[in-house]
Amino acid sequence: MKYIKIYISIFMMLAISGCVHLVSYYDSVSYKNLTDMKGEMKVFFQSCQKEVAKGEYALSAIDGFVLSSAKAYEYEKGKGLNDDTISQLKTLEKTIVEVKSRYSSNVYSGSTCEARAEGVAPDASTGCLTIGYCIAKWKILETAFDIAITTEQSKIEEFK
Repeated sequence: MKYIKIYISIFMMLAISGCVHLVSYYDSVSYKNLTDMKGEMKVFFQSCQKEVAKGEYALSAIDGFVLSSAKAYEYEKGKGLNDDTISQLKTLEKTIVEVKSRYSSNVYSGSTCEARAEGVAPDASTGCLTIGYCIAKWKILETAFDIAITTEQSKIEEFK
């Protein structure tokens, strides 16, 4: 019992003096990952809000987003004490995986993007995304990015 009181007292003194942090420190890599990914996705989603996303360029961009969001998520998860940023990266990763799935389940034929016939296997090589879908998904992604970036910015203020 005596040792427990000593440990609690030491922890309290460290917490009060600022030596123990319950949230991860500001990390410039985290901030850079988030702002880079947001910029890249913004350019893509703004372009597909003007015309249907299709072809090798769109598929390559989406695959790149899947990879970069997974890497950023794993980086944040490994830091610890970072639940707020991790939560937003989960949203980003889940949304991008949904975008990839939708792209594969649609087909571009003629000049339209439409869902594949029932029973037809998804095929990313002939997939597409509609303008409306891109508008809706970008709103979700932008919100998640803004929350995560604001969280990282608040860590800069704590770091000063």
